[in-house]
Amino acid sequence: MKYFKDIKLKELSLQKILERMNKTPHVAVGILQDKKVDGSFSIADLAAVHEYGSSDARIPARSFIRSTFDTKQKKYAKLISDLQSKTIFNNLTIKQALLTLGEVVSKDMVATINKGIKPALKANTIKRKKSTKPLIDTGRLKGSITHEIREGSI
Repeated sequence: MKYFKDIKLKELSLQKILERMNKTPHVAVGILQDKKVDGSFSIADLAAVHEYGSSDARIPARSFIRSTFDTKQKKYAKLISDLQSKTIFNNLTIKQALLTLGEVVSKDMVATINKGIKPALKANTIKRKKSTKPLIDTGRLKGSITHEIREGSI
């Protein structure tokens, strides 16, 4: 029973954090639009398949969102600290700081894709695409990575 209580407490804690975020300005980064492509599959759907792999395991996970955060975590912590100092001393507005952070993170995600993500493509895919780079075909996924300020008053 204790395990259930722990989970419930964590859920409530996360819910409170999300409620606070909805009242506080924050930056969202990644694939933010969800327009359907070819009538049934959106860029967000495509990003999710690449990020986590397909449910039938025919497409392996090639993370460009989580892997970027994992490798750049210290860089982002320092950037946030620097931006926070600049906003405290009135050299930067909160909106400017969030936009700067969003721009840096979104550019890093694109750079992660450009660098190439493992696992390598299968021979059939390379032949079809005429490229060895995963996640780069039409450029639509990479071009959809963006950032925006959400909620709260600035």
